[in-house]
Amino acid sequence: MYLVHTGLRAPRDAFAPADLRLLILSRLSPDDGAEHVSVHPLARPDPVIGLYLRAGSLAEAEEHAAILIRLLLSRCPELADWTPLRPQVPLIAAAFESRPPASEPSPD
Repeated sequence: MYLVHTGLRAPRDAFAPADLRLLILSRLSPDDGAEHVSVHPLARPDPVIGLYLRAGSLAEAEEHAAILIRLLLSRCPELADWTPLRPQVPLIAAAFESRPPASEPSPD
């Protein structure tokens, strides 16, 4: 499963609807393939939609997200003038990187 983030560029002077996540969930069907949706409406410079998708590869997940976002925009009149940005799998924070195990204290 992949988490893919896609920004949405608002038309001039527009703001993300307060209920953006609920709006998105109401327009997606189980057949669309999104396992979970997260929304970061206050992300800067643009709101971000997080889609959890099952896919065979990272490239496939990003392509699926692009298709879903375009589909969503066509199904949401409230977002009709918004522009989807490039979908990307977010980088993992350094805290989650593999680290060598700490050495055990030597007995005295």
